Amino acid sequence: MSSPIPMTAGMPRDALHQEQIVQAAITLLDEGGIESLTMRRLGSRLGITAAALYWHVKSRHDVLLLAADTVWGQTPLSALDGLEWRPALLAMAENLRSMLLRHPWLLAAMTVQPLDGPARDRHDEHLLAVCQASGLTRRDAEQAAQSVVTFAIGAALAAAPRPHVSFGLQSLLDGVEARLAARTRLDTADEADAQLDRRPPRGF
Repeated sequence: MSSPIPMTAGMPRDALHQEQIVQAAITLLDEGGIESLTMRRLGSRLGITAAALYWHVKSRHDVLLLAADTVWGQTPLSALDGLEWRPALLAMAENLRSMLLRHPWLLAAMTVQPLDGPARDRHDEHLLAVCQASGLTRRDAEQAAQSVVTFAIGAALAAAPRPHVSFGLQSLLDGVEARLAARTRLDTADEADAQLDRRPPRGF
């Protein structure tokens, strides 16, 4: 267990930064799960009273929101320049699964209350952009992105072995590629029909 952050008597409120509070909260959560996060324990970890902690954060819920957004923000995002969408999706799914395995309290917290924040929003928007880079329509890309997130969460909950996770994700993306191929064939057939319609009738 890490030592409390050194504090001195009469230390001004500004001396304790929000980042310190959030990191201490994440440590508590990683050690003991969501039930371990109380303002009293968090204050003790920081070397201050729970009452003093309220000068910096409004409530336990706010601390949990900040902790959740911090770990979402630590999840790597694939570069979009020169992107190959399939490896990028596989990497993002694995990064999400790994993050949830490192911080299993987040899974439990997400089932109780919404914990969306700026970092989660950036993650989801980036994942959607990767799906759209495959050539999917906006609607299909949204469904594909949600499927990837759902799969990664399920794999983390089940603590499934990595080879099984890889096989499942590859199969999911096989379905996405099949959908793209079917749409390409349909678009090609539609274009061929349109060209036939544009031909002048024989004899003219």
